[in-house]
Amino acid sequence: MHAKNLVGIWTIDSFQIEDCATGQRTHPWGERPSGMVMFSPEGRMSALITPGGRSHPKTEGDEAAAFSSMLAYSGRYRVEPPNRLVTSVDIAWFEPWVGSEQVRYLDLSGDKLTLTSAPLNMPQQNAPMFAVVTWRREPARQSG
Repeated sequence: MHAKNLVGIWTIDSFQIEDCATGQRTHPWGERPSGMVMFSPEGRMSALITPGGRSHPKTEGDEAAAFSSMLAYSGRYRVEPPNRLVTSVDIAWFEPWVGSEQVRYLDLSGDKLTLTSAPLNMPQQNAPMFAVVTWRREPARQSG
C-alpha cells in the first residue's frame, strides 16, 4: 500500500467500536454518522466525525453534548508496509491524542477504505476498544 493511494477526500459510511475483550460491536454515532477524512499529497490528514442527524444546540448543555459526541484530529501521516497508517497528531478534540501517533490498519478495495485502529481508549469508554471505520472516496470534481 502506498500513501498516494489515500490522497483525496473520503466520506464516512460507518463507524463501529469493538470491545477488545468481548468482540461486541456498537455504533457510537448511530447507523449513519457524518464525517470526512482528507489526505493531502504532502502527507497531511484531517478527520471529523459526528453522529448523523444532530440538531442545533439550544443550551450550553446541548453544546457540551455536541462536542462530546464528535471526533476530530489532524496531523502528518505515513504508510508503513504492508498496511499500517500512522498519524502523528498535532491537533485533536481529545487533548491526550496531541503528540501521539495514532495507528490504523488499512484495507483499500476500489473506492472503499476500511481503517481499523490498534486497541485504544476512546473518551466515554471504560475499556480498550478497536475502532472500525469505513469510508468511500468522493469522486474528483471536474473544473471549468
